[in-house]
Amino acid sequence: MHIKSLGYIGFGAKDPLEWLNFGTEILGMMPARAIPGESWGFPQDPDFKIASGGKGIADDGSVYLKLDEYQWRLGIHPDNDNNGILYIGFEVDNVAELEKAKEHLISNKVDVLDGTDDEAKSRSVGGLIKFSDPSGNPIEIYYEPTLDYKFSSPIPDHSFVASSFGLGHVMILAANREQTFDFYTKIMGFKLSDYISFTNGDGAWFMRCNPRHHTMALSKFGEANGMHHIMFEVDSIDTVGRALDRVNKAGVPISSTLGKHINDLTTSFYMKGPNGWDVEIGANQLYIHNDNEWIPKQFVEGDIWGHQGIMDSVAEVSGELEEEAKSDGKN
Repeated sequence: MHIKSLGYIGFGAKDPLEWLNFGTEILGMMPARAIPGESWGFPQDPDFKIASGGKGIADDGSVYLKLDEYQWRLGIHPDNDNNGILYIGFEVDNVAELEKAKEHLISNKVDVLDGTDDEAKSRSVGGLIKFSDPSGNPIEIYYEPTLDYKFSSPIPDHSFVASSFGLGHVMILAANREQTFDFYTKIMGFKLSDYISFTNGDGAWFMRCNPRHHTMALSKFGEANGMHHIMFEVDSIDTVGRALDRVNKAGVPISSTLGKHINDLTTSFYMKGPNGWDVEIGANQLYIHNDNEWIPKQFVEGDIWGHQGIMDSVAEVSGELEEEAKSDGKN
């Protein structure tokens, strides 16, 4: 199986409009010009008006954001009970590769469902399959995304590094890290870039599916399961700095100060997003262009500089997820 990139991600939120404001005013994204499933009209028809008017808001209150030539990258859906991951979409080349992926998953005893035509329209793709990873995260594999090349950030001189490398990366907290890691590397075809060891067997493992140092990161921190952070790569350190200025001006809580990672060499900072988990903005990430020459490394110390508060953030998010799990168990 060959996964090309992390194409899209959807999650729940009590108020998706918070994400619309956060995504545009802080992160520099723009509302999707068309909602998934909407008609684009006839090509070059000057009189056609997209029904949603480029607001990025669907009739059900969902918000869709774009950051490059893909029609959308983030889907935020109204959900009072779940502000975590609702789906993660990985891209393959075409329908033949999708069929190969389906057969491969089934041969490895993964329960796979075919996405319906309506579900494909709801993701703006040609087709998809659905399943879950061992930590319970809903995964989709799709082909033929709808592209819209008219991305324009509402923030001057702001651009993302995305396109064929995907929207960025996610770090998932996984109590059964070993099983989940085996799933992504042995079944999904991700490659280990490196890993960082904590105490008591905890740590973080970084995996890639294209030259970007990592698309998925798994962290074992106690018994927590769920999202720790999503990262968006921007084009320069100056863009990172201007984002930090906006965050400070808006009073958005900083989870981890500006710093440089020891493994992927990204200069970044972390902030609290509207859902309570972290959002990372960074630049100058390491890209691995020759798999045959890359040797995964183990790191046992902190970052090169900065990133004060990062472990406190991991502990805080982990604790919140564990409490939520206990509360759900009581209910």
